[in-house]
Amino acid sequence: MGEVMITLLPVDCLRTHLWEAERLLPAARFSKMMRYRQEADRLRCFASSLLLQKAAQGRSVSYNEEGKPLAEGIFFNLSHSGAYAVLAEADSSVGVDIEEMVPLGGWVREALTSQEYAWMLQGEDETARQERFYRLWTRKESLVKCEGHVFSSAPGEISTLPVAETQLTDYLGKTYGIGSLNLGGYMLSAALQGKQPRLRRRDLSWQEIIGDSCLLREV
Repeated sequence: MGEVMITLLPVDCLRTHLWEAERLLPAARFSKMMRYRQEADRLRCFASSLLLQKAAQGRSVSYNEEGKPLAEGIFFNLSHSGAYAVLAEADSSVGVDIEEMVPLGGWVREALTSQEYAWMLQGEDETARQERFYRLWTRKESLVKCEGHVFSSAPGEISTLPVAETQLTDYLGKTYGIGSLNLGGYMLSAALQGKQPRLRRRDLSWQEIIGDSCLLREV
């Protein structure tokens, strides 16, 4: 197994500190944040930028053709949804996805393979089926993000069954382990190349942001 550190940053803790973003963020990241009109979007961008600075550890950050941030010599990935931004860090290629578990719509059928859809429907009630869908969806997202690109084929053509955290998943000629966390209203999955991930969760506070020099260093 391989350890994956999952750092969760509740974006609401930044609400009263948005005015400090210009001081804390590199100019390009601050400019990106300010292009969002809604405060909720600015908060998620602010939170993700702070986590990126934490991950980079003072190294310069580059981006691949599909916008995934990279820093030489370290492995990390970012995601955000609703009230959270999240950072996954590991010793090999890692992908992470977090999704707010909102009510399901008819589009979910196209997002799953026929076997996945049948497994989802085995949930005993709507809450259980919702939990199963978001477990499957975040597994797919974390898998393709671990590979470093967006979906190379339709999501409904990619299967991560069985949902067993002792079995590796084959994808594009490589193997990945995937682990999930139900955060109560949110589902999170992380994929790790070549081995099963052991997820360790850490919740970050504003006080820890201010006390962490890596979060205050421009990248």
